[in-house]
Parts: sequence; C-alpha cells; structure tokens
Amino acid sequence: MKKMILFILLSCLLTCSIQFDSKAEETASFPIGKNYLDLSNLVMKPGDSGYAYTKNPILVKANHQYTIVFDYGFLGQHADWLGDIYVGIEEDLSHDSYELLILDDYAHLRAYVEFIPQEAYIHITDLPMLPDNYDAILYEGFYTDFPGFEPFINQNEQMTYQGVLLLDYDQLLTTEQIQSYIHSTDPDGNTISFFTESDEYSSSAKLPGTYQMVFMTTYNQIAKRYYLDVRVYDQSAPVIVDPGTISIPLSEKASLNDVKQMIDVSDNVDDLTSDDLLVLADTYSTATAVGSYSITFKAVDSSLNETTLTIEINLVDLNGPVITGPSEIYLYTSDTPLTTQQIKDFYTFIDDVDGENVEVIFTVDTYEQTQIEGVYGITMQAYDTQLNYRIMNIKIHVIENRGPIFTNDEMVLDVDTADAMTEQDIIDWFVDHTLSMGLAISHVRVLYNEYENHEDEDGNYYIYLNYLVDGQEETSRIRVDVVEMIEDVNYTPYILIGIPSIGGLVTLFILKRKNK
Repeated sequence: MKKMILFILLSCLLTCSIQFDSKAEETASFPIGKNYLDLSNLVMKPGDSGYAYTKNPILVKANHQYTIVFDYGFLGQHADWLGDIYVGIEEDLSHDSYELLILDDYAHLRAYVEFIPQEAYIHITDLPMLPDNYDAILYEGFYTDFPGFEPFINQNEQMTYQGVLLLDYDQLLTTEQIQSYIHSTDPDGNTISFFTESDEYSSSAKLPGTYQMVFMTTYNQIAKRYYLDVRVYDQSAPVIVDPGTISIPLSEKASLNDVKQMIDVSDNVDDLTSDDLLVLADTYSTATAVGSYSITFKAVDSSLNETTLTIEINLVDLNGPVITGPSEIYLYTSDTPLTTQQIKDFYTFIDDVDGENVEVIFTVDTYEQTQIEGVYGITMQAYDTQLNYRIMNIKIHVIENRGPIFTNDEMVLDVDTADAMTEQDIIDWFVDHTLSMGLAISHVRVLYNEYENHEDEDGNYYIYLNYLVDGQEETSRIRVDVVEMIEDVNYTPYILIGIPSIGGLVTLFILKRKNK
C-alpha cells in the first residue's frame, strides 16, 4: 500500500514538473520593452483583498537587480497603508518565497520594491492593486534607474520600423523634405508627432553612400523608432568632352599621355582628370606614317558609372621642306649668267616626311640672268606633296669686273689682214672707206712707211699718206703700234683709221700685237 501511494505521488510530481516546464517554455523570452510586468498575466485573488498573482512565471535574469514601481493610482487604497503593504515573490523552481515591504516615494506619488532573484523564473504571489490607472512596471535596475511608466509590450508588437529612401546625387532632398515622407499615428489612426533622434544625412557631404536617420515617436509611454536609410546614389556617368578630330604633325608626334592632356573629363561627384582616362583601344601610338588613327578612352567614377569615347587623330605633314643654302650669291658681270637650275643647285631641299621629293619654284625673280651690275632678289618656295611650303629670299650680287671697252665700226681691220696688204692695198682700202663715209679723195700716195720691216719689233710706227680732198691737198698718217702678246690670250687686234678732215691732219692708228 505504501509503495502504491509513493508511486502516485511521484507521478503527480512528474506531471506537475512537465506542466511547469511547458509553461516556462511558453514564456521563455524577455520583454521587447523595459517592462516585465504583463498585466494580462495577473489574476485577482478571490474576495476584495485587492491583491493579484501571476498565472505564469516571469522570465528574469538570475542574480540581477530588479525593481517594481507603482503609481499611487495603481495601488489605490493600498497607497494609504504603505508601511504595512508587501509584495510576495516566489522563486519558481525552488519555491523559495519572500515578502518585500513597499517603499514610499511620496514626493512623486510612487512606491517601489527592489530585489535580486536567484533563479530565472519568478512568480509574484501578492501584488497590491486597486487601480485607477495602469501605471506599474517591473524592470531591470534600481529605483534610481526608473525610466518612467511603460506598459508591457506584446511580443508581436512592432517596435522598430525600417525604410530606404533612394536619392539621386543630382536631385538631393533637404532634411525637411525627407521628414515629410514619414508619418506617425496612434492606434486609432490619429496623427502624432515624432522627432529626429539621430541624423547622419544632414551633416554629411551627401556623397554617394548610405546615411541613417532615426525618427522616434512615443504613445502610451511606448517609444518606437523608424530607421531610415538614405541611400544617395550617382547614376550620372562621367563626361568626356569630344575634342573633335585632332591633327598632330608627324614630325612632332605627341605621346599617348600628351594626347590625354588634350581631353577634358569631368564628373558630377568625383574629381576626375584626364589622368584617370583608361585606354580601351589604340591605333595611334604605333603609327609611323601620315594618316587617320583613333584612340578609345573610358572614364569610370566611384559609383562605377562609365563613359567611353573614341577620338580621331590625324597624323599630318604640316611642315614645309627645309631649305639649306646661302642667302646671297655673288658673281661678276663677265661670268656666264646663272640659270634657274644652277641657282637651285646651290641649295638642298629636305622635307621631314617626303625627303627630297620636293618641288621648287621661283615666285619672285628680278635677276633674270642679267649681266648688269646690281643686287637682285629671288624668292624661292619649296613644296612637299601636302603642299606645305617654306620660302627663302636670296640676293644675287652682280659685280662689275670689266675694264673699258672700245667700240668700233667696219673701219677696223684685223692684224692678219693688215699684214697681208701692200702699200697699194692700203691706199685702195683707204679710198674705199673714206668714200663710203661721203668723202671723195683722190691721188693718194704713200709718202713714207716706218712700219715696213719692223713688223715683229715693239714700237710705234707711222705710214704717211698724201691725197686730195675736194681739190685740196691733205696729208695724214697711220700709226701702227706693235706690242707683245701672250700666245693664249685672245685679244682682238684692230686698226683704227681716222677720218681725214679738210684742212687738218688726221692720224690713223693700226695696232699690231706681236706674239711672244
């Protein structure tokens, strides 16, 4: 019989233990607010005692300080007897129980008890309440930490809200505009105010990124927060300014980096420069001849927006040929005049692209192969195949280096002819030529011939002639000068015959040069 009774008792204890564990598991969570005291977990004791107890154990932190605070209105008439009013606490598993005398804070019309539970679950076995209001709170901490009365918050109550606001960097909003998108109401839908608890957005530079703003509102002593992530994004790609087709002299070919510096790049957020340009394609850098080439650039900002641009580059020949040679040419009047080609031969014409494939023309030529003393100008233009040209102005100095020149007519005889003449030949020649000049002479005879037998001797010799002119007798003489001459010098020997004049003696000259 005793064994049977013991078995029944053990079975009851096991059943009770299982039931408690089940209840403990049902309440095994801390409140989402500060208040551990769930008024819906209180059951009023029978009669008019004005005390209540908890149906289910309350999960607490073992060995942590806790405080229960009552408003006088919650205690009701119990507030008049605070020196005799206690709160009963029972540790759930050990069933250790104790009573806590309620302490009075008359200045604030509040009362409280402080305790440290030894276990994770407690029951309130005696809680005085004759409430005119529901201001009672069990919280972790001392009375001096009293946070204000806050109702117990249901586990399903949403305490925080979150949202994301996307803002284009180029269309930012003010703090006030952002706040206008947020609204708070009481459970009945009536608008209530809220304030900004923290704000990373307003004080920032508002560069692309995420900035949190926290808004807080309170109703029924329950504070709730709205966490708004303001995400500033940049959807504008960098701008690469198209410079149009770039022309670069082949002889002064710019480096790739120099070409970059010719391009302007900008971004609405980032401080991009031409140094940030990336090269996607390049036919220019390896080019060695005149022609059209291209480079494709890409610019990327910190938000990974990107822009590409292909620019055209013409490698061109912009330089005319280089002309090398004298700026002045000197020659004598006795020299053979220079031809155009001979003048060009004084110079070299080299083009940096076409080499010697250069055309040269004279645009100005006052020289024109003259042998007249003076300074003459010539302007040369040298063209390459691209019609680039260079000009060179030169001066031609024609210098007089000749002595005086005798002019003569048909009266001049060469020495060989004179040597072959007899005295009669000289008389006949003299008569014919004076007649051709309109003078009629007659009776011409040689009076004396000094030249005869002295043909090869230096000296001055005379041939004296007597003749009649218009019936008047006249006498003239011819002087023959015999001088040495170098064999290879080709001087023209000549005889000058003076025209006799009436009434006067005219001397005629024959010049003979003797070969040495």
